[in-house]
Amino acid sequence: MKAFILIFALAFCSITTGFAEDWTTTDGTSYKDVKVIRVEDDAITILYRDGGALVPIFKLPPALQKRFDYDPVKAKAAAEARAKADAENAKEIELAKKMKLDQQIQDAKAAGQTSTTTTH
Repeated sequence: MKAFILIFALAFCSITTGFAEDWTTTDGTSYKDVKVIRVEDDAITILYRDGGALVPIFKLPPALQKRFDYDPVKAKAAAEARAKADAENAKEIELAKKMKLDQQIQDAKAAGQTSTTTTH
């Protein structure tokens, strides 16, 4: 059974690596050995030789835009929704950081009071 799983895994890897391709965006950014992970109306999430990226579809050459059914109107709406969600997430992250800092200050004050009362 383990041999079957290993053979299947190796076959899958060889198939997926066969689909990798190189992309160059209209602004000159190059991505080698691209594997598409997710397609959205405004961007494509990829893995490539040097890591991962979220590539705006409008930056892709026309042939790739066509392959991914790029629609500028849908892309604009999706990009605006992403920007709004990112801004909300940033606010939540800042709030969480502030709450953590406040808790650390309270903990430090409590520890200072405890050590002061035990040394007297």
